[in-house]
Amino acid sequence: MFGFRFVGGLNQDSLLRIQNIETGFRNYSPFSSYQIRSYLYDASAGCRAIEITNNGRLVNLYLFYPDANGSGKIGSIALYGIHLQGHYNTMCSSMKIFGMTITDISFDSGIETFLDIYIDY
Repeated sequence: MFGFRFVGGLNQDSLLRIQNIETGFRNYSPFSSYQIRSYLYDASAGCRAIEITNNGRLVNLYLFYPDANGSGKIGSIALYGIHLQGHYNTMCSSMKIFGMTITDISFDSGIETFLDIYIDY
């Protein structure tokens, strides 16, 4: 197991999905030299992260937030890092991320620009 002890706002199915996504990244041969870690990003929001770095530089940071209705399902994903336009184009053409249906996707900004991805599955 990958240390998913804190459930927070995400249910066990959601945590398993995130674990499987992390495993998929680890098994993806182009990422074989990258560092991939999963952790609790924000306990108050129940948000988990998958961070992908290469030689200490951020490649992508996926933040998985629970849905607003309290079901414990993943409701949205914030994606930070490089090649956001390429990710956006790919997701807009398929309207899928990690096999889950995208209901809305847009660029947003805070400290830095990110993709704000709302999902349903």
